[in-house]
Amino acid sequence: MRSRSRRRLLAFGFGLAVLAVAIPAGAAETSNSELVIIREDDVFPDDLYAGAIRIVIDGVLEGDLTAFAAEEIVINGTVTGSVVAASPRVTVTGQIGGSLRVTGNALTVEGSVGKDLVGAIWSARLTPSSAVAGDVLLWAWNAAALGTIGQDLDGTQRHLSLAGSVSGDVDVSVGSLSVVDPLQVGGDLGYRSGREAEGLENATVGGAVVNKTPLPPNLRVRALTLLGRFMIVLFLSIAALTTAYGWPGRTAEAISRVARSPAKKWLTGLLILGSPLALALITGVILGVAPAAAAFPLLAVLVPVILALAGLSFALALVAGAPVVGWLGGVLFKRLELYGSILAGSLLAGVAWYLPWVGWAVPAVVLPLGLGAWLDTWRQSTRTISSGL
Repeated sequence: MRSRSRRRLLAFGFGLAVLAVAIPAGAAETSNSELVIIREDDVFPDDLYAGAIRIVIDGVLEGDLTAFAAEEIVINGTVTGSVVAASPRVTVTGQIGGSLRVTGNALTVEGSVGKDLVGAIWSARLTPSSAVAGDVLLWAWNAAALGTIGQDLDGTQRHLSLAGSVSGDVDVSVGSLSVVDPLQVGGDLGYRSGREAEGLENATVGGAVVNKTPLPPNLRVRALTLLGRFMIVLFLSIAALTTAYGWPGRTAEAISRVARSPAKKWLTGLLILGSPLALALITGVILGVAPAAAAFPLLAVLVPVILALAGLSFALALVAGAPVVGWLGGVLFKRLELYGSILAGSLLAGVAWYLPWVGWAVPAVVLPLGLGAWLDTWRQSTRTISSGL
């Protein structure tokens, strides 16, 4: 099986870059409305950049299409150029002359793609009537490639169903692979999985059928992960010591309050640090039940709020753990002063973070509990000032 790592890297990087920064260039039309449609008898003689609730191409688009839709993108007609699409649902029953780059929840291809297809999709289905002239590169949870692929099939899928024909090689990493109908593979049929493929008797393979064992954890990635954790511990320790240097009295008071009603303090800190995620989940639920026409206004209002809360939570997390690590260092090493207790507690927390089974609990306990102690200290100082007045 020939090496394709360079081509995969280039295709993946190009596909994601185009999806992320697709910006109009040169002569083109830009459309922003609830519905963008090219009717069956219409011919649009240019590139089209469209953002809408729904985008439907029933006619002919003589150029490239770059589209974002809150509900769906449907191509029933012809796009002579390439398509970059981001939408919950993307359906291609017509013809695309160039490449297809797509991301979203569901992709269905019943028509033809003149070049390659690159997708990051939850569920992708290439029906028996589909035809992709070039490579197909898919990252998906569920995928079915049942049509004609002119070159290679690559990518990673949790569940993959195969049928039809692949002129080149199949080289995929999968949880499970099933050949559901007759399959013709011109090259090798290679899959990386802990399970044997099902239905291989339905496959006619020109090369070899190879079941590769799942890749072991990459030692270089693990080393970088450990280094990253060390740098985070070092950075947070410096932030905690800097905070103690700037506000020694307030930091000592926060340390003394860690052990007072710790469950209540932890819950308070968790609610604050988790507020961006909670708001993001609420936003997702609202968008799921709200009318499609309300999607853009809601996103315009709620996304900046979520980003602002995320920035605030990140800033708070930098100093939130200082009271807890200071308390931990003071309990275990009673002779240490403020800075020594914080440094010793930071080292202990950092070592605990490396433990394989309990390491995840360290930031989950230290940051919310520490933030709760800071808030308790702030409330107490506010009461003191109010009573003095």
